[in-house]
Amino acid sequence: MKGLIGKKIGMTQVFNDEGNLVPVTVIDVGTCQVVGKRTPEKDKYSAVTIGYGEIREKILNLAERGFFKKANAPYRRHLKEFRVTPEEAASFNVGDAVKADMFAKGELVDVTGVTKGRGFAGVMRRWNFKGSQTKTHGTHEYQRHPGAIGQRKTPGRVYPNKKMPGHYGVDQVTTQNLTVVEVDVEKGLVLVKGAVAGHRDGVVYIRPSIKAAMRAQHKAARGA
Repeated sequence: MKGLIGKKIGMTQVFNDEGNLVPVTVIDVGTCQVVGKRTPEKDKYSAVTIGYGEIREKILNLAERGFFKKANAPYRRHLKEFRVTPEEAASFNVGDAVKADMFAKGELVDVTGVTKGRGFAGVMRRWNFKGSQTKTHGTHEYQRHPGAIGQRKTPGRVYPNKKMPGHYGVDQVTTQNLTVVEVDVEKGLVLVKGAVAGHRDGVVYIRPSIKAAMRAQHKAARGA
């Protein structure tokens, strides 16, 4: 599964070929470079390590500096390993720039990002609870509470994963089957239809749609 690392610039809107207004998320992938490779002979699998974002050498620790110097690769702030076939890996060399034209207009992609942090939140905000509708008979200041959490005498404990107040956000979320609306190779931008998890300037990962690939495999198997 090839892919790119990018930075979420924000959202805007463009007109497609039919003249319809389409909301898009703009992703900057301009500084992606190959910084490492995995081979079946040495590592038992085939993959390419992509780096994104420039960084000064003094910020890296000794282990990170050693990784880049051993591979004779440029320093990069963010690293991500993408699985590829041995044939695809052979077409990449350490130091090669990976451009936005890896994806084509109209292609379906999956975009992974980290959601915005919301801090400590109650059950209505965090889990979309309806809240208590009882506002009479002495009930007050309880409309937004979670309600009872006990399980009687047996088992006498609260079940794991009970939906309760707590930290909300900062979760890795993958939005699937987003359509690539436009690709600007010169500026290093990829425009995808719809929203992507994360705040502005957040790091995201773009991969080909896994569901589209599975559908193609199933169709090929049925045809065979």
